[in-house]
Amino acid sequence: MNKTVSKQKKYTLKWITGTALMIAVTLVLGNTPLGLIAMPFLKATTLHIPVIIATLFLGWESGMLCGLTFGIHSLINNAFSGGTFFAPFFINPLVSVLPRVLFPLAVYGLGKAFGTLFSRLKQGRLLSCILASALGTAVHTAMVMGMVYVLYGGRIEAMLQGGLGVPDSIAANGVGMGILVLSVTNGVPELIVAAVIAPVIVIALDKSIGRTMK
Repeated sequence: MNKTVSKQKKYTLKWITGTALMIAVTLVLGNTPLGLIAMPFLKATTLHIPVIIATLFLGWESGMLCGLTFGIHSLINNAFSGGTFFAPFFINPLVSVLPRVLFPLAVYGLGKAFGTLFSRLKQGRLLSCILASALGTAVHTAMVMGMVYVLYGGRIEAMLQGGLGVPDSIAANGVGMGILVLSVTNGVPELIVAAVIAPVIVIALDKSIGRTMK
């Protein structure tokens, strides 16, 4: 009986408003210099942060909706703005959209797992959010760049063999290792920023509604 009532009350006005707010933040970040930071061959992003916040505070459904917004924005941005070596690959929704929709599931699962593991600690909730944010960001990067490698590794290899312009890391290390190097180069800053910002906001939101989870 309690489970039925819980499910009926899940999509409350607070949930809808919170999700809409995180979607709005995603769009604002995506259309300002704060959201997409141009790198030589990729665009480092902060758009994953509101997705993580929505997931940890409101649940995986909210996170996936925000992730969908993130992915669609990425596809459109790369289609019309371009400007980087990898931009044409992100026009494919399997690269730009699908990983952004799915990685909130990893964030949610990690948050639950670490929440249980650290439930007895005074700062368990904060620690679980930090680890879920950091590892969730790593999963996001791995999924996106993994799809680039699986779908376009052969094309990039042909470009390399043909003497066409490719990132220096790929030219020096080969396609697989080069993509890994670029993933780490861009992914680590994104991981650190997410691990610092997202947990602080989630904890503040917890306090604002009187949530007492440790």
